[in-house]
Amino acid sequence: MPLVGRNKEIDRILSAIRGPKETALAVVGGRGMGKSALLSGIRSLSDYRTVFLSPSGAESGWPLSGLTALLNEMDDPVLNRAADELVRSSAEAVTVPAVSAMLLSSLHQRPSSRTLIVIDDADQLDPATQSVVGFLARRLAGTEVVLFAGMREERPGSPLSGLPALHLRAMSHSDTVRMLEGIPTARTTTTAAHAVAAATGGNPLAAVELYNRLLARYPDGRYALPVPLSTQSSFDAEHASAVGALRPGARTLLDLLALSFHSDVSTIVKIRPEASTAAEELLTAGLVKRSGQHLWIADQLLRGHVYAAMPAGVRTANHRAMAEAARDTDRQGRSWHLSFTAPDGQTPFQLLRHAVHLVRGGHVPFAVEFIEWALTLNPSEAETAERLTGLAELLFSRGELVYARRYAEWAQGVTRNPALILRLTGLSFEIQFVQGAAVRCSMVQRLVQEFGQHHPGYSAGLLAVGALYYAERWELKEAAELLRQGGAFRGSASVQHLAMAEHAKLLLESISGARSNPARRHEQAGRHDQLGSARQAGLLLRGRALAYAEQHESAREIFAMLHGSTTPEHANWRQTAALMAIDNQIRAGNVGAAVRLIDELELSEPGMNYHRGTRHLFRVWRAYSLGDDELARVEASEAQRYLQAGYHPALTAQLAACQGNFALLRGDLAESVAQLSRAAEIGMGLGNPTLLRCEADLVEILVRLGRHREATQALQRLESRSMGLRSPWLLMVVARSRAMLADGEQSLHLFNQALEDRNGNRLERGRTLMCYAERLHAFGRLRHAREALLRAKVMFDEAGADAWTQHVDALLLDDRWEPARPQGNPSMLLLADHERSLAMMVARGMRNKEIAATLYVSVRTVEVRLTAIYRKLGVESRAQLTALAAGKGTTAVQPYVLPVL
Repeated sequence: MPLVGRNKEIDRILSAIRGPKETALAVVGGRGMGKSALLSGIRSLSDYRTVFLSPSGAESGWPLSGLTALLNEMDDPVLNRAADELVRSSAEAVTVPAVSAMLLSSLHQRPSSRTLIVIDDADQLDPATQSVVGFLARRLAGTEVVLFAGMREERPGSPLSGLPALHLRAMSHSDTVRMLEGIPTARTTTTAAHAVAAATGGNPLAAVELYNRLLARYPDGRYALPVPLSTQSSFDAEHASAVGALRPGARTLLDLLALSFHSDVSTIVKIRPEASTAAEELLTAGLVKRSGQHLWIADQLLRGHVYAAMPAGVRTANHRAMAEAARDTDRQGRSWHLSFTAPDGQTPFQLLRHAVHLVRGGHVPFAVEFIEWALTLNPSEAETAERLTGLAELLFSRGELVYARRYAEWAQGVTRNPALILRLTGLSFEIQFVQGAAVRCSMVQRLVQEFGQHHPGYSAGLLAVGALYYAERWELKEAAELLRQGGAFRGSASVQHLAMAEHAKLLLESISGARSNPARRHEQAGRHDQLGSARQAGLLLRGRALAYAEQHESAREIFAMLHGSTTPEHANWRQTAALMAIDNQIRAGNVGAAVRLIDELELSEPGMNYHRGTRHLFRVWRAYSLGDDELARVEASEAQRYLQAGYHPALTAQLAACQGNFALLRGDLAESVAQLSRAAEIGMGLGNPTLLRCEADLVEILVRLGRHREATQALQRLESRSMGLRSPWLLMVVARSRAMLADGEQSLHLFNQALEDRNGNRLERGRTLMCYAERLHAFGRLRHAREALLRAKVMFDEAGADAWTQHVDALLLDDRWEPARPQGNPSMLLLADHERSLAMMVARGMRNKEIAATLYVSVRTVEVRLTAIYRKLGVESRAQLTALAAGKGTTAVQPYVLPVL
């Protein structure tokens, strides 16, 4: 079983393996939680010798049988002698304390390197072996042994209790889906994977067993899912034991509850007056849950087991009794139970109508059962397609993208209605828009051209949404073309769609760098918004425009308000706002805040349902920002695989810009210039250089590589594209680029000018200070350079930019950044720091041309400064200066010179 979703657990194991001290770790996980798979994977985590033991249950009654098996697996000369002595010893001498002491002494005598001992199901070893292992586990210091002991549960009083423990929890829904979709099968169905993940509660073994059984029965995904998801699995014995321990009344109630996802208590009481007492027994046992007037079986696998165990006649009788009891109390429940006993032609449509109400009430799993059973009864009528279309749109609006896609595709397969084809295909496009998939603009245009006249109002809305999608991808020509095409449907468009189209136009202006006030323009456009999706879209786009206009605080407030919405219909806008809030903080230079938002997003929505490419990009950026280059490489590889599967020029450019920026930070100049050049080439197609933000980095890396002519050209391109843009960020980076390209004292003057404007974000200000410090260092002004570095570190700390802070710390620890201690002749005290640095360059044999290149000054400037140094020290040649700097003195008599203050 692939170790999906266990990154934190693997990190804990690696820390034990690589730690400086020997240690023991108990890995605790219940049945099916992947404990054995995780322990088996330890072999591949390191190059250390690994000894793996899986105890035999048949030998659990033999004293020390597990220990002898372990010693046999280790096959160590020292331990073999201990094992032989153990075999030769009499029964009276073979006591647990004696054996424990003998083995501990033998482990200390071993000359071998670190060894990993992995014992799966250590709690199933014979009691004597458990005692020995528990004794050794607490005394591993100096043995070069790391011990991992797998257990189903921690038992108080056990010899293995009290060890540091790693508890395996249930996997998240998204990790379970990823694991299932990674299983090699003839065909995987996303809906089946999601249904299984929801039913199994994150138990990996249960999920794999149920998923394989479903695919065996429904290999092509064209059939409705069974209701409930019953299965024969390795958990049947546990379920049978739990059910067998119940009293007859509770057992009967459990049968009734298994008929439906949840049941009305008042309905059950009409059939079983003693149901209240039975329910208390089931609640106490943890087999059912209750909310208000409804009871349901908590474990859907248990429900499937109970349902399958009921004879067919008993099931039908129970459905009939429940339908009769629900006549006046539960219309949904009555329709559900009647569909199993007396279905007619209208039964599937009644179930689909009830499913709409369940989705609106937030009971999506229950609604899915209604829909799947309706499709089982009547999968292919035209009215089925009509109702499925409405359900798919409703599920989409609530963020249930998997089920929305399933029912849209099902409806597409059974309808020939052109208006429905338009809605269903358009919905498929909208799902892809939200997920971040690549959709060609021509496909949207062709759809509207062929079917738009059958539903003009829907066409207007689809074109407006499409324009927003392409604008966010920075494909401005495509967005503008869809808005132009939408003009033909303006007379049929709703007020909401008209407002959405207007917001899309304004977003295009913001992206292209128009001078208009984005907040006021969007506010004016939003006066006609309703309280529904159009208002959410208007707020979202206003926040996005403010972020592009670098009004980051106002944008943050809007995104926070949208993300805090609890209205179910706003799920897609809410998730999009969460991603835009992260991008806003990155643009503002608030690295720490952006990292926190990404972490929150990963906890609340660990999957990739929304804007997958952007999520990949954020993961790469986060890893680099935290200084975790290894994780960044892994995430970048995942991002590259995603981008290669579709057409994503903007994301490709952003990933290259991100990688180039952090390669610059690491000092990997070749990688940086390659990535930044690639990003800049794509970015030239964008009118606004503030979108990609890579050209200033390209100027810097070209300067560092000594390619000043190319750097000058890159800066000129950036300045020409910046004309008319009111961007504090642009002002800061252009000023820094000019300073880096300048020579001598002029560069220091330009750096000071760049730092005068305090409106730029803290990250960019810190970077400017760091570049300034490097230039000061090159001029030999080490004290001032160090002060600038310390100020840069403050900026990076305030921004939460850990990677940049680590870089500054490394520079501060470098002796070359410390003010030079005068060495050799005390006359060197007469020189200023920058003069002393120049004198040391001469002493190292550097020529004037090399010194000029190092200091970014002209050769003439070097000659003038050397003349001043000669005058202060009373020397007449480079040889005398070299001798003086080296402390060898000079042949000429040195006059007394007053220090220059």
